[in-house]
Amino acid sequence: MSVPPSPDDRLSLADRFATLRGAAWKALLRQAEALAYLVAGLPMALWRAFRGKPAASLPPAEYLHRYYAWTYWRLPWGPLKAAVAAVMWPVALIAAIWLFTGRNGKAIAARSGVSVAAQALGQADMAARHAIAPFWYYMFELYLPERGRQAGLYLTAHETIGPAYALLQPPEGADFLDDKIWFAEHCHAAGVRAVPVFMHFSKGERRPLKGGVDQLPEADLFVKPRSGAGGHRMERWDFIGGGRYRDAHGTVLDGAALVQKLARQSLKDDFLVQPRLKNHPALDDIANGALATVRLLTCRDGQGRPEAANAAFRMAIGNSVVDNFHQGGLATAVNLATGEIGIASDIGVRPEVGWRDTHPVSGARFAGRILPHWPEVVALAIKAHEAFPQRVVVGWDVAMLEDGAMIIEGNGKPDLDIHQRAERRPLGGARIAELLAHNVARRAGNQSKSRPD
Repeated sequence: MSVPPSPDDRLSLADRFATLRGAAWKALLRQAEALAYLVAGLPMALWRAFRGKPAASLPPAEYLHRYYAWTYWRLPWGPLKAAVAAVMWPVALIAAIWLFTGRNGKAIAARSGVSVAAQALGQADMAARHAIAPFWYYMFELYLPERGRQAGLYLTAHETIGPAYALLQPPEGADFLDDKIWFAEHCHAAGVRAVPVFMHFSKGERRPLKGGVDQLPEADLFVKPRSGAGGHRMERWDFIGGGRYRDAHGTVLDGAALVQKLARQSLKDDFLVQPRLKNHPALDDIANGALATVRLLTCRDGQGRPEAANAAFRMAIGNSVVDNFHQGGLATAVNLATGEIGIASDIGVRPEVGWRDTHPVSGARFAGRILPHWPEVVALAIKAHEAFPQRVVVGWDVAMLEDGAMIIEGNGKPDLDIHQRAERRPLGGARIAELLAHNVARRAGNQSKSRPD
């Protein structure tokens, strides 16, 4: 269905420029992230540069560290990129120490007894010896002596999201895990319970959609970008009767006006309409109005079977739209065997949040609760992974509804930060490190026609 043209709807030169500008900005952010990883990971690459190819017999964390170092110098223009990183590293480190110490130093000193000066020196030490940037220093509480002694076991994004996950990705075109439309259709065909898509808007029009609807349902809705991540640009529209919907800011639109609005938004990016899911009633008092989800990490074992490795439960505190950990939410570790949750915290860069066993908004206690439908949550994540046979590792976002568990999405390059923060321990000595190291060694060996020596 095409939206009736209006001055706002036509792809004017301004619209086209905005679209190109948005694409250029996304590309720039990707390049900036890649550069940040190169700079942060330089010490790891230097200290392990002359140890040769990683041997599969190494402990998992050390194997992954060495694999990162070994691949660092084999990147296109690797030595030149390393030289640029070497110039930027001290400047970036000083700036990061100034930023994160200024934000956290006094509060952490009062809480832990570690002086601000000692924290600054500790950040420099962790960055130089373990390639752990100041951001992670506070996230993983490395100012605590018992954590600092385990610094070599932490797995950071530059080595996992970087070369390890890059090696483990399926062949191009094997699946389209990141495409929310394809994902919903594929899960439906595979018998995996996943959130459906009602409507798809692109370039100012509503596009045909398998299993879609002709009119907005008279129900609460959730709007998100087709390829978005991290809780960005998502909207909740609650049905208030009389064909009208209200968003989280109090804006009220009827169905036709909401369709027009979404069409205009899609001039710059594709948007989807999905049902707004509601938590199991047992979670209402700790969800702050948002859908609370579990990030459940699965990885293939030595026989190629998906295995549940880690789980973290997320709750919203600052808004009622998303529970995303990187958008200010809380996360707590989940006992894989029982579904019990413990104390929770944010990502670790706001010391006023700290660790808590009650929700900061509702005051409800959550530590010690058993999550509803827990065996079904784990089984559903395993079943979902089986539906993606060429995926080695996936981070599943799973909702717990009154009538059971439902997959929200799968993440092909899942961040380990949430698990290491929530579990208050490094994962380099955990099962997930064993699984990742095994798969990386096997894939690297297959590429070179021999196992790493």
